[in-house]
Amino acid sequence: MTVALKEDALVLVTEDDGSLPLGGTSPLGLYYHDTQFLSGFMLRVNGDRPLLLSANTEQTYVATFQLMQAAGATLGTARHVAESLSIRRTRFLADGLRERIGILNATPSTVSLVIELEFEATFRDMLAVRGYRDIDQRAEPAGVRSDGSTLLFERVGRDGVRRTMEITVQPEPGACEGSTVRFERELGPQGLVTIEITAVPTEDGVGEPPSPPGFDDALDALNARYRRFLRSCTRFRTSSETLDEGVIARAALDLRALLEFEETGPFPTAGIPWYAAPFGRDGLICAYETLGWNPDVARGTLRFLARYQGTKADERTEEEPGKILHELRRGELARLGEIPHRPFYGSVDATPLFALVFAETVKWTGDRALWRELLPAAERALEWCDGAHGDPDRDGYVEYGARPSEMRNQGWKDSVMSLSYPDGRWADLPAALVEVQAYVYAAKIGLADLYAQGGDARRADQLRGEARELAERFERDFWMEDEGCYAQALDARKEQVRAVTSSAGHALWGGIADPDRARRVAARLMQPDMFTGWGIRTLSSLYPTYNPMSYHNGSVWPHDTALVADGFARYGLREEATALSEGLLEAAKRFPNGRLPELFCGFARDLRFSSRPADYLVACSPQAWSAGVVFLVLRTMLGLSPDLERRRLVVDPALPPWLAFVGVEDLRVHDAKVSFRVRRTSRGVTVAGGGGRVVHRRREPDEREPASV
Repeated sequence: MTVALKEDALVLVTEDDGSLPLGGTSPLGLYYHDTQFLSGFMLRVNGDRPLLLSANTEQTYVATFQLMQAAGATLGTARHVAESLSIRRTRFLADGLRERIGILNATPSTVSLVIELEFEATFRDMLAVRGYRDIDQRAEPAGVRSDGSTLLFERVGRDGVRRTMEITVQPEPGACEGSTVRFERELGPQGLVTIEITAVPTEDGVGEPPSPPGFDDALDALNARYRRFLRSCTRFRTSSETLDEGVIARAALDLRALLEFEETGPFPTAGIPWYAAPFGRDGLICAYETLGWNPDVARGTLRFLARYQGTKADERTEEEPGKILHELRRGELARLGEIPHRPFYGSVDATPLFALVFAETVKWTGDRALWRELLPAAERALEWCDGAHGDPDRDGYVEYGARPSEMRNQGWKDSVMSLSYPDGRWADLPAALVEVQAYVYAAKIGLADLYAQGGDARRADQLRGEARELAERFERDFWMEDEGCYAQALDARKEQVRAVTSSAGHALWGGIADPDRARRVAARLMQPDMFTGWGIRTLSSLYPTYNPMSYHNGSVWPHDTALVADGFARYGLREEATALSEGLLEAAKRFPNGRLPELFCGFARDLRFSSRPADYLVACSPQAWSAGVVFLVLRTMLGLSPDLERRRLVVDPALPPWLAFVGVEDLRVHDAKVSFRVRRTSRGVTVAGGGGRVVHRRREPDEREPASV
């Protein structure tokens, strides 16, 4: 088990007792800009490593480890030892690692203590640490200098960047040998000794903004930053204390922790520990999910991605004019060009998603300045979709795989085996994915709506015409009549990859599906081979390559199911949408700390044998688009949609039976903050409040809402 913390561009991943193994081979450490600055950190008391009692990271950005030390004690004998030391390690990230170690003599006798703190810094690139291909960083041993209470590790990389790790220990230790500091103390009964450590990474003398020097002052400043941010977000209060105090509060804290704050605004990094970096697709989907929670996340995400939008053709990085990045890394290997992530553009869906999320953000915020600022970037994204790069064979579908690439599959299901024929063979590339066509459709419809409201009827009609033609082709080529579902993709021969997958539900989310076929897709996805009771499987359990423990061939991804639920609601399929939303919330309640992971195994829900879904062992947790799921699910259940023309919020709630009340406070929509309450009564669901900016749409029981046109 590992424990992870994140704040802005800093990430710390340790063993369960807070230690970092020595020896320079562990992937754990304190990372800054994809570099492992602090690679080793070991506490020894009287020559031994303390025993772990508990670890607490409920606040996401603060970790507390309770340990004990007893002479000769092991895990099997510790409970029988009367004379022991109580050790508490409390840490957080600010401008670096801040830690306080308190050692209490919980014995009736005076004890002699020798406390040792040993550090190590390797300055390895994160992708080298993770064994990305066969890259050899050829790192020279890091230099270390000691001066009283300060250790300074430094290395000038092959990229010419001077990286330093400055460690300050207070009070001043009695001895310092190499990278080990030592304290010797006589500690009376109930006596306490406290040591504070600050470890600050820099690149060419520049690091994170400085925090107050003292431990308590720095923690107070960090808490204040969190409070300020969370006060700017929508607050949800429901009739379920478990939902409020567990799932919703956890999601809010995790999302804040996953943000990096750029000049362009907040940007959600993908996930902890190994994907705490900007990803185009992940950031955009998280931005969409959180529009009803904090639209500044979407603004910052869009501006950041527009800054890096492709301007030229580069085979190595797969950059193309108008294309949106897949992943950005900032370590030595990226700077040297030994990996293509500077940034890397190998994603087929991030570009249409950029235009889609841009249109949705303007509809939610009414931000005309954002419209003027980023409309050229959105239009360039559509040009990429329609041009020779996005559609190289000019058949009207956005596809990938026409050229060699670092990544074989470039949709969100990007593992090697995620696109295959029923006999297990990899599908022939290039491929046109079902969900990507839906994203293109939604992007064009969304921009058309905004152009129409802005008075540009010509451009609006053009985009709607293109979207209509795409929908007609899509229904002709992707529909599988025998399955009642859309195919996963079209292969190199424009033949269907005939797999029933969760991606078909994205056709409803994007609005491209014919309404009658949308109902059939929903019915198909709710069958037992797809719906586990917790969420929608990525691949039908009837398919030969199904594996519930795989990454994309039968697992459940919360963000995927949430988008499908949102798509169901779009077509008026509220019963099905509610079932999916309930499944996700029930899963969240059962995971540790109420946190939805990146994905989980696709075993069927059966509470006779297991109270929660099975873990996917290397899933990111927390993960941005999984944390954002909670707020999209709430939005789907409340049926929230912005009406930009009338500058109001439409509410069309469908609450599950166990949820009697939802209060919404300070939801930002257009130029106002609105607060309202949704309550189930004997007369049905009522909506109150909103100051005239909230409209309750009452749907007839059998009414179905078609896709936008």
